[in-house]
Amino acid sequence: MTQGELDRRFSGSMSWKTVGGRDYLYRKRRDAWKSLGPRGAETEAIALQFHDGRTRLQERMAGLAARLDAMAPVNRALNLGRLPLIAARILRALGRANLIGSGIEVVGTNALFAYERFAGVQIAGAHLATADVDLLFDARRSLRLMAPEVSLTGVAGLLRRVDHSFEVMGQGGFRAINRDGYMVDLITPAPKDLMVKRGRSRIGAEATDLEAVEIEGLAWLVNSPKATATVIDARGYPLTMIVPDPRAFALHKLWLAGRQDRDPLKRERDRAQAHLVASLVTSRLPHLRFDDPALAALPRALRKQSAFLTEAGRDTGSGPSRLEPDW
Repeated sequence: MTQGELDRRFSGSMSWKTVGGRDYLYRKRRDAWKSLGPRGAETEAIALQFHDGRTRLQERMAGLAARLDAMAPVNRALNLGRLPLIAARILRALGRANLIGSGIEVVGTNALFAYERFAGVQIAGAHLATADVDLLFDARRSLRLMAPEVSLTGVAGLLRRVDHSFEVMGQGGFRAINRDGYMVDLITPAPKDLMVKRGRSRIGAEATDLEAVEIEGLAWLVNSPKATATVIDARGYPLTMIVPDPRAFALHKLWLAGRQDRDPLKRERDRAQAHLVASLVTSRLPHLRFDDPALAALPRALRKQSAFLTEAGRDTGSGPSRLEPDW
């Protein structure tokens, strides 16, 4: 939040310039200088507020950074660091670019890290194993707050700042992969009417940016409520994740598990994750009901299957009362 405030209120610089024998206050944003008026009580106050405010904010940020550095080893010692480091760095880069929550949310297996934080449990590692991160792109959202360089290079440019080895797979590809085999997929809902012209599929202007692939069923997640969680990465540092409502996630995974055209191994994983998250909702988050009108974006027939998801006695192996080790 403080970095965003620094970028928003105190970016660029402010200084006095003499023009025609008179002092004027100028503000620089990016590469453009703009006059704020001649020297006077009002511009003196503006200059003082800018420089003092930026100094105070930088001091506060330095204090918070030192505190986070001190707490990170504690978080690791307490085994709170859960999110893989590469995923955390990618999501931080997207967050700094104002993309998380304003056009992109995290779906797929990595969303489980947020759900376990909501429920106050640690999900068994087998459910969390993944070598990719799925980014759901809502092309309807405004991206006007992005920096110019992000508007140009988009997600691909941000990924290369995290790891220069990231490469987009083919022209107009939806997937980027680094030298370690970690994949980032940009996905978006398929339109209901295939004859309707598709919307924006890239975030960046360059043709080399990731181009979102259209996938059936994602409109349910895009139109469902969002959930925000602070998770801890493998080094012990926090970050914010925005994910679909856990009930929508569980129902969508159940729908995927029932698709005959889906890879059998993925179907089994989808089914396990659906039951896992539904179990967390019913046992640890009872205020979230599957008959909530907020889930109206999902088909009624799918919502009715919540009874199957939450049937008593199903063992997901994720709850805090599990009596055997995770052999």
